[in-house]
Amino acid sequence: MTTQKTVSRGDHTRERLVLAALEVFGRAGFDAASTRAIAEVAGVNQALIGYHFGGKQGLYIGVFEHIIDQMRRRMAPAVEQVTSRLAAAPQSAEERRELALELLMGVFDTFTDMIGEQFAAGSTRLILREQRDPTEAFQLLYDNVLAGMLSVLTRLVAMATGLDETSEACRIRSVMMIGQVLVFYVARGSTTRFLNWDGVDADNIAALKQQFRLVLETQLSQGVATS
Repeated sequence: MTTQKTVSRGDHTRERLVLAALEVFGRAGFDAASTRAIAEVAGVNQALIGYHFGGKQGLYIGVFEHIIDQMRRRMAPAVEQVTSRLAAAPQSAEERRELALELLMGVFDTFTDMIGEQFAAGSTRLILREQRDPTEAFQLLYDNVLAGMLSVLTRLVAMATGLDETSEACRIRSVMMIGQVLVFYVARGSTTRFLNWDGVDADNIAALKQQFRLVLETQLSQGVATS
């Protein structure tokens, strides 16, 4: 019979392997990362990777399950707030636009914080690799996090602009808004050098949020530019 102590030890080992793999995969990528290097960072026997995850691929999926869990935890309060506020949305177009703008800013504040933290942990580097060369891990990420987040953004953009939520134009705007934040991480070398930033720390993120709010207000304050 498995004891609680055994289960706890096994869970602890899995967690150590996942966090070590997050670091090693994030730094080297899947192909270049070795299970030996991951086991050394985790401080466990290499054979335990096979025991807990079935091998390197299973561990990679385990890392993305961890990333997905962290992202969902961070985004859940923002999504819940959007759902709650929209349930009592005003009727006038101007009031609806103002509400949508307020909620979009809240969602992007949370998103910016999360991306900054995930980047420091190596998660964003893995996510960006999956965006370029999708694998099974990307499908998990998209189905469990990205699709829902894009759906929420598109609904708010539609409310702010009057565009049809299902239209290509509305979906493009939603993706473009995410891109305005992601560029600071995707093109980190260029953006930090141009801005004379040493990295992307809390002060930098605060400045990014402030300017993004101004940009968002400008983009949405006039409503529909084109349908």
